[in-house]
Amino acid sequence: MKQLLTYFKLQYKLFLTLILLVIVPLVLVYLFSPYEWDNLYWLALTFIFALKVVFYKEAPLKKKLIGEVRERFISKTGKVPSKMQIVRGVDEIIVARDVMLVSVGVCVLIVTLFFGKL
Repeated sequence: MKQLLTYFKLQYKLFLTLILLVIVPLVLVYLFSPYEWDNLYWLALTFIFALKVVFYKEAPLKKKLIGEVRERFISKTGKVPSKMQIVRGVDEIIVARDVMLVSVGVCVLIVTLFFGKL
C-alpha cells in the first residue's frame, strides 16, 4: 500500500490529466447522450493502451529521466547518486506511470459498471 501511494505521489499529474481526458468525457457521454453507447469503454481503454505504446516508449523516456532523477536525488540527499540508484529511480518512475495507466483503466471499467454498460 505504501508503494502504491509512492506511485501516486510520483505521477499524480498524469493521473489527473487522464481522469480529465478519459473518465470525465466518458461519464458525460453516459449521462447526457441520447444514443446508446454500449462499447464506448473499449474506445477509452484503447486510448490508454495507445498512450502506453505510442507516446511512452521506454528507451527515450529513460534517457530523459536520468537527469531528472539525478537532480532529484541530489536535492533530497545532497550526495551524487550511484548508477544503480539512478537506474532504480528511473525504473520506479516508469512503473509508477504504468500503474497510473492501469488505475485509469480500472476507473473506466468501474464507471462503465456503474452505468450498466458492461
